[in-house]
Amino acid sequence: MRQSVRAALAALGIVAACGAALAGENRVVQSDRAFEPARLAVKAGDGLTFVNSDLYDHNVYSDSPGNVFNLGIQAPGQTNGVTLAAPGTVEVRCRIHPKMKLVVTVE
Repeated sequence: MRQSVRAALAALGIVAACGAALAGENRVVQSDRAFEPARLAVKAGDGLTFVNSDLYDHNVYSDSPGNVFNLGIQAPGQTNGVTLAAPGTVEVRCRIHPKMKLVVTVE
């Protein structure tokens, strides 16, 4: 019995490791008070890494259903990340600079 439990746990560990390896990471740079790229397509479970390469603080957030987040104040040179879990269209903004907009399609 113990051997079958160990085998099942080992199999679950392999599946979890494969799932983590399949998740994608996408880099979004903030520069000149804009997101680059301005549009992006990702898979559910993929991550977004926000890199502030600007001279200004930013406050990256989304109120999109299923993918609500607020990264708080992000100083120049700082990097923050988020995972997008739910399929749909995610609108990402900056609370400090309202003209900044990123549209992410999550499949």
